[in-house]
Amino acid sequence: MNPMTVIGTRALNRATLARQLLLDRADMPVLDSVAHLGGLQAQEPQEPFVGLWSRLHAFDPAALSDLLTGRRVVRTHLMRRTVHLLTADDALAWRARHDTMLRQRVLGNYRRELDGTDLDELAAAGRAVLADDVPRSMTELARALAEHWPAPGPRALGEMLIAALVPVVQLPPRGLWRTKAGVRNVLLSSWLGREIDPLPPDGSDPVGQALVRRYLAAFGPAASADLCAWCGLAGLPAAVTAMREELVSFRDERGRELLDLPDAPRPTPTPPPRCGSCPRSTTRSSATTTAAGSSTTPTAACRLPVLASSWSTAGSPRPGASGPPP
Repeated sequence: MNPMTVIGTRALNRATLARQLLLDRADMPVLDSVAHLGGLQAQEPQEPFVGLWSRLHAFDPAALSDLLTGRRVVRTHLMRRTVHLLTADDALAWRARHDTMLRQRVLGNYRRELDGTDLDELAAAGRAVLADDVPRSMTELARALAEHWPAPGPRALGEMLIAALVPVVQLPPRGLWRTKAGVRNVLLSSWLGREIDPLPPDGSDPVGQALVRRYLAAFGPAASADLCAWCGLAGLPAAVTAMREELVSFRDERGRELLDLPDAPRPTPTPPPRCGSCPRSTTRSSATTTAAGSSTTPTAACRLPVLASSWSTAGSPRPGASGPPP
């Protein structure tokens, strides 16, 4: 394609559905699919199961639960300060790149309460408490430090520690299939037995460039603003600039520049989406199938809107591709 080729709304819709594994179900291992999607939104613990059932042939919910208990995937705060389900490798590689954003987002809610608090000192104290590997709730961790930091209050103190300052994971049984459990946290590095990848000292941004590639593989073609909205990170335009020569560019119908990987699939606008692939046309009353039990046979026990849930689990869809096919 010519770099200035315009990609219509329908073609953009089909490209995103294909990369989200929603145009056709994929024969892909569960771990590989979580990696391909760059993580799944997991604020609601059961959403990743619905999202993967919407995307994969013969998806067995037990396979995802086994990955959680086997420490191959983790639940942690990351993109946009929301809870995501990510592969262990991605959580370790990406966490340090998100530190500043996570702090800023919590401060956006609790700047007055945390005014004057030395956040580095607070982070070190939080890590020291969690170093015993005893799972704790956010409230328990905040109470353990409240004697030294009484002013912010337990809510502000706890959210700053758990969602920003101290890299933690939410332990199973939280997030297992058809299991209700409270949030108990331990250090990410302790749970995985590996330290978080540090930021490079030379100021380069290999993680930012990796995020650009991974986002485009799962959501592209897309504008750089869409990438920033997906992960919540500032500074990614610099990563895009550094890798411009390996990307191709197009325009959407609004004139925005769209970036893409040169060999990524861009199907024609003609293939219809498979049943349920339009978020607004799938309602709770009409959706009748989802992953259930430990088998792959859908039942009526969990009647959820297939794409409405599965679309949200992969992150914030970019404008122009999340609505119904034109």
